[in-house]
Amino acid sequence: MKVGYFFIWISLNDLLLELVEKSTHDTRKLETLKLLNFKIPVPPIPEQRRIVAYLDELQAKVDTIKRLREEAMKELDSLLPSILDKAFKGEF
Repeated sequence: MKVGYFFIWISLNDLLLELVEKSTHDTRKLETLKLLNFKIPVPPIPEQRRIVAYLDELQAKVDTIKRLREEAMKELDSLLPSILDKAFKGEF
């Protein structure tokens, strides 16, 4: 398994927590200069493009599923009156 962004996110959270220092009265503060100097790793451009392509593909699938669901709901709504009519007439 490749090192995923979840692992990187967890690692970043630990690093960010290290930047937070105790101040007076046990409150916590994050110094602006330390935060500005914090390096956020970014994947190479080809990897970013692969990620975007994958997410675009997933979004297209989600859009298709939503459209099919809406069509199925419309069809069900149009069938419901006739189903109820047959049920009340005892045809089922």
